[in-house]
Amino acid sequence: MSSGLSVRENLAPVDVYCYLKARFGEPNGFANRLRAQHSDNLVHWEFLLKAGDDDVLITGWIRQVRIIVSVRMTDEDWMGLILAIKGDFKRVGKKKSSILKSLEHWVIFPNRYIAIADLCADLHTKILDNKAIGNYKPSSSQFRGDLRRFETSAKERVKLYQNCLQLSVLTPILAEAFINLLILAFCKPELRANRAELDIFIREKIHRRLGELNTKCLGFTRAVDKRLATYGRFLKVMNKRNDTIHGNHNPEREYVEQVYFEGTRPLFVEPGDAIGKYFEGLERQYRPDLVIEDYQAVHEFLWDLISSCLTPGYAADFYRIAEDHYPGFDIGRKKMGCLFTPRYNSDNMQGVRFDDELGVEWPR
Repeated sequence: MSSGLSVRENLAPVDVYCYLKARFGEPNGFANRLRAQHSDNLVHWEFLLKAGDDDVLITGWIRQVRIIVSVRMTDEDWMGLILAIKGDFKRVGKKKSSILKSLEHWVIFPNRYIAIADLCADLHTKILDNKAIGNYKPSSSQFRGDLRRFETSAKERVKLYQNCLQLSVLTPILAEAFINLLILAFCKPELRANRAELDIFIREKIHRRLGELNTKCLGFTRAVDKRLATYGRFLKVMNKRNDTIHGNHNPEREYVEQVYFEGTRPLFVEPGDAIGKYFEGLERQYRPDLVIEDYQAVHEFLWDLISSCLTPGYAADFYRIAEDHYPGFDIGRKKMGCLFTPRYNSDNMQGVRFDDELGVEWPR
């Protein structure tokens, strides 16, 4: 009777693979023939070994090591086997280390641009779906003492204006994340090698960064055309970002209403219903139409920039990177890439036990 175990705690796939390759050569299991030449496989590698008269199958299954042996194994046997494998690493330590160094070393990092873009797109949809709420100006007489109706209407408007505030704050951050991701993806090797110079470039004012993209980055066929209408609208939005992000106030320019006082007696400039005027003030303060216009202007410019300035090949590469929530970065070659598809495969298989479920006390 055979036994199987999936090891997800006590063995790292890279260690096991390098050890087995150093000791036994290339993977020789049948599953290697079924593997497609990309990273989106259930089985990445497999070794079929002999231990006396017994068969041992060791498989790299997604991010776990699965072991099947042709004999019945107790929990203590499994722990002993795993500890023996780890203890045997030193037998081929030098060769194992050499194999590890020969591998491409990538790190996976969070794509801040797509995370912000997803949030902005959600806010954009909510504002468009509820923008009509802001056009309706209720008065006290319309509620006729119906407090519940008033509270519902007020909550709807407050939510709309909260969404407007969030989108107005995030829109310039979205643009910065997009351009800095573009620089990280395509900056020239000599710039990437000089971290101090790269940091200076990334911190340049936005118009200077845009003006130097074609000289500091690969893939650009021309400079950004500053005569484009989308460029002017984009810069107008970005020039407002300091006030928005830093919470600056300018009461004389940003007021929502005027009122005079004689002592403690208020004298309003505009007549009208108190509730209606309150909502009108919110509308002028948060400007749903302008928030949408600014967001769309930034979105249009950023993607116009890619389609009009980059070669088709570089543009296609950037589309893939920009839409990947967790792209990769090659430490050795200093390049970005998409390592995995968005599809997630489960490591769980019915009937397969895991090493952290064994009824044993692992040594520390």
